[in-house]
Order: sequence, then structure tokens, then C-alpha cells
Amino acid sequence: MKKRDNPLLWLVRNWEEAVTTVAVSVMLVVCIVAVLARKIFNYGIPWSTEVCNICLVYTTFIGGAAAYKRNQHFGMDFLTDRMGPRLRYAVKLALYGLQILLFGVLFWLSLKYTLASRKTMSISRIPYKWLDLAAVLGFASMTVYSVIFFVTGFVRPEVFRKRFVVSQSSALAEKEAERKEEQA
Repeated sequence: MKKRDNPLLWLVRNWEEAVTTVAVSVMLVVCIVAVLARKIFNYGIPWSTEVCNICLVYTTFIGGAAAYKRNQHFGMDFLTDRMGPRLRYAVKLALYGLQILLFGVLFWLSLKYTLASRKTMSISRIPYKWLDLAAVLGFASMTVYSVIFFVTGFVRPEVFRKRFVVSQSSALAEKEAERKEEQA
């Protein structure tokens, strides 16, 4: 059995998952209450749409960062699966280098946009900065993890190979074998 992390340490390590969970939960509750209020009491909750939009944006950007951190985004590996292990390693490493640049630029642009924002939402009067902050945090997280993955490719190549360079078909076969072992 795995030893449990300290809850505070878990929260620091998995802040993306925590924020996404809270955003989805708030969005679900507010949306259900707004629908019930409209259908049962014939009363619309004016601010519910704005709150749900904020939660959806946080779910999208921070949830995307959480999936990126865990290497759970879909990939189109049909080309790299046909490459040899060395070439696949080099391509994956180069892609993480490009992702550092891409996410870094997106982080910088979203930060500039957020800092320049002056508008507020019409009903709740919540500043748009709070909405825009989701992109800043999401792209910052993806930039940091891209750097970690890239550096791992040089410092601990065996870990990088096992996590990122394995072809999808091999990875699926290994997962299926592990699942069968656990059931036995």
C-alpha cells in the first residue's frame, strides 16, 4: 500500500486538479440551482451565467494544464510510432523544446492581456482579470512542466524514455499486461 502524502503537500503538487475540481463543482451546483430556480420558481438567477463562465474557463485552462502534467492529452503518434527509439527520443525532446517556447509566449501574452484588462462583468461586477487569470495560470503551469520534461530528457533519459518515448501501441500493451497481473 502506498504511503499517503501530507494533504498540504498533495495540494501544492496537485493544485491544478484541486482548482479544476472546485471549478467544476461550483459550475455544476450553480447551473443546477439556476435551472431549478427558473423551472420551479420562474426566477432566473442573474449572475449564474457569469459564474458558470468563469468556472468553465478555469476548468478549461487549469484542467488542460493538469492533463498536460500527467501526459494525458491525445497525441497523433502515428509518425513517431514508426520511428526507431533514438529518433523518437530526439523528436520528443525537440517537441518539448518547442512547447517551452509556445507555452512561454502564450503565458507572456495572457499575462499582458490580464494586466491590461479594465472591464468588469455586467451583472456581478467581477473584474475580467479573474477570468483571464485562468489562462495565465494554465500556461504558466504548462511552461514549467515543459521545462521539467525537457530537462528530464537530458538528466534522466531512462525516465524520459519510459514516460514519453514509448510508442502508444507498446504503452497500451504494457497497461493491459499490468491490469491482467493485478487481477490475477
